[in-house]
Amino acid sequence: MARRTRKRPLKHAGLNRTAVAPNEATAPARKRSEAPLVAPFYVAVDRQLKSGHETYEAAEKAAVAVKKRYPRLHVTVYEAKVHQHTVIEPPKPANFHNNKLSAQGTRNALRRCQ
Repeated sequence: MARRTRKRPLKHAGLNRTAVAPNEATAPARKRSEAPLVAPFYVAVDRQLKSGHETYEAAEKAAVAVKKRYPRLHVTVYEAKVHQHTVIEPPKPANFHNNKLSAQGTRNALRRCQ
């Protein structure tokens, strides 16, 4: 028995293509449109603007909250007026100590007691 095949329609069927003369001017390339920035400060996560804020302190507070929850993300505060990103570092724990220094301090304290 013969196998039946289905004919598929052409992808570009019905498109009329016209050749452009080499000396003829073509239309200029379209520029990417940008969304208007209405707030002066934004929280940016991995260079994508997420939330707008009226003050730098409010934007920084929101950025620190994101950075605290997701420390591996690149979180910045973006100033729309000057087009500048300020990197937000992860907050250090309150009881942060350098292990080497605290161990050395403990050894010195034990020597004094002997």
